[in-house]
Amino acid sequence: MVAQAERLKISTTEENRAIRALQEAAYIEGYMTAELRERERRKKARERKKRKRYFLTQKLYGVAMLILTVVSVKLLEGDITVAFILVPMGIVLITSKEMLIVNEYFWESEGV
Repeated sequence: MVAQAERLKISTTEENRAIRALQEAAYIEGYMTAELRERERRKKARERKKRKRYFLTQKLYGVAMLILTVVSVKLLEGDITVAFILVPMGIVLITSKEMLIVNEYFWESEGV
């Protein structure tokens, strides 16, 4: 009877160890999955920030072209020849949703 109780106690302890090991393995796997998701989320957030900065820069270039047009017309005493080129370019840069300025981010996003 005592020997049987000892065997039962040993087998229960071994089962508990096996269950605990499985639980720890599942916890580690879940933790690693969460870490990977968080890294991906941060990477996407960085990419969104870079993209926003790129398009803000593009819009600022467009505004700079329009300001340059106004200044050049004033300096040239009303000659608006420059405006025929700079105004459409500035408006396109401000309103476009396409990447028109070629810089480092442009080449990164193109994958070339």
